[in-house]
Parts: sequence; structure tokens; C-alpha cells
Amino acid sequence: MGKITEALKKAAQERLSRLEKLDKQSEVKYEFIAKKIVDSKIDPRIVSYHDPKSPVAEQYKTLRTNIQSLNTKNPLKTIVITSSIHNEGKTITSINLALSMAHDLNKKSVLLVDGDLRRASLSKYLGLKSQVGLADLIANGADFNDALLNIGVENLTILPAGKIPPNPAELLGSQNLDNLMALFKKKYDYIILDSPPIISVTDAGILGAQADGVIMVIKANRTQKGVIQHAEDLLKQTQAKLLGYILTNIQFHIPAYIYRYL
Repeated sequence: MGKITEALKKAAQERLSRLEKLDKQSEVKYEFIAKKIVDSKIDPRIVSYHDPKSPVAEQYKTLRTNIQSLNTKNPLKTIVITSSIHNEGKTITSINLALSMAHDLNKKSVLLVDGDLRRASLSKYLGLKSQVGLADLIANGADFNDALLNIGVENLTILPAGKIPPNPAELLGSQNLDNLMALFKKKYDYIILDSPPIISVTDAGILGAQADGVIMVIKANRTQKGVIQHAEDLLKQTQAKLLGYILTNIQFHIPAYIYRYL
């Protein structure tokens, strides 16, 4: 009986060893290959794409510089762009900022994510028709190669929202998103997430708590001070770090000598 027992133990050990080898061989290696979209029709308000030398595009470059200089020892990697209410320009800001970062001569890789799983508009502004995106990656483990897109801009990858789910907050608060973000952080230098307004839904707070910081977009002559304060309070409650503000819809006169210089 002793020899039979030893033989069984040896056979079990050999089988376990073979299974461990197979498990190591079958580990998933993500390629992160973005499909190139050559017929996208990008909205003219995306000035960093259409007119990167314009005065407005220069403001996004200034924003890029400010973000990069905030913490030189531990550079910001994941940034959420939100607003207090709808129609303040957060999505256009997200796209222009991502483009500006991708144009940086340091050749930093940028992932622009549509984190608005309720009223996704990133694809609309970029002229994209995508069926798979963030929601699909979180919910059912869709293929990265079907979700990631390239609009022909070097160093920039786009991740649309995907199919609008019935439970956006639950998806964004799930462990699956944490796992995705961990993978993205290994691949990309910057991750820009366009999120819903913070007052309307909880999604921006969930994303903000996972990010290195949040930037709030405010529309001039529209958003009241009390509304902004309420939005700040909501971000604080989620432990999100508010980096600063971007004021949109500003109209001012630029002297001719500045135009000549630019």
C-alpha cells in the first residue's frame, strides 16, 4: 500500500506541475492595438486638431504645461474632466486637452476615455461610429482590439463609451473597472476621462476617487457660484482631489501684436 500511495502522490504532483505550466502559458497578453479610423469627421470646435497654432489651442497647451508641472515627483497620470451641470464644455475640453498632450514633443502616450455612460458624446465630436467601448469592457470583457480606436493622431488612443448600460454607476464602481484602469496605467502615460456632471449623477465622484485628480469645467455667465460650491462639496465627499477649474465661453479681445506673434 505504501508504494501505491507514493505512486499516487507522485502522479498528482506531476499533474499539478503540468497544470501550473499550462496556466503560465495561457496568461493573457494584451496588445492594446487601436483600430485606425480614416473617415472620422471631427467637430470644428476641436481646435487642437484643426488649428493647433490658434490662440485657443495655445490655451490648451498652457493647461497641459500646468498639469505637467503640478507634481514633478509623482506626475499626474489619470485625470477626470467634469462639470457641475450639463452643457459647460467638458467633452470638448477633454478632447482638446488629450490632443494637446499627444502633440507634446516628449511623445507621451495618451488614452482618452468616454466615461459618460449615460449621455456619451465623445464619439459624436470625433465623428466616430463605434459599437464597443468602456461599458462593454467592464460588463462582458469585450476585446480591447474592438474597443480602442485611432483617429490618425500619433500617441493618441480613443476609448468610446460603448453600449449605454442600465447600471452606469454600478459598472464604474466595480472591481472590473479597477482592473482595467490598472492595465491602462501600465500602457499609457496619461489617461483623460470625460465624465458626467457631478451634480446630476454620482459617476464623476466614483471616477474622481480613482483618479489622480479632477478638473472642473465652468461656463462663464451661466453657472452660478452656489452651484459650483455644491459641486465642490460633492467631490470632497468622494475623496476626489480637485486640481482646478477651466472657464469656457470667455469672449475677450486679443491685441493684433499677439496674433502676429502666434
